[in-house]
Amino acid sequence: MSFQKIRTVIKENPMLQFLTAIVTLASLHWVLIHSYINFCVKPGIWGFLSSFITLGSPVCQFLNYVQFELSKNYITLWGVTAIGVVGWIIGKLA
Repeated sequence: MSFQKIRTVIKENPMLQFLTAIVTLASLHWVLIHSYINFCVKPGIWGFLSSFITLGSPVCQFLNYVQFELSKNYITLWGVTAIGVVGWIIGKLA
């Protein structure tokens, strides 16, 4: 199956759009969290001491900010989806 065909199938199916968005946001969040841990907060006492330096690092600030914003978008996506499903159910019952 070609990339173009997959893209067309996803565009035509709202459930697949939702699942793609959820998987993408969760994957990006995971990558950012692990990047933050690897670059900014090492384990152990040395990590604790070095975090005083890396806490103000632009890279660490950026990673932390982006993962926080992604988690907010993740929550918003679930909320909007729940409202949409409730609206769809009410529309079918009415």
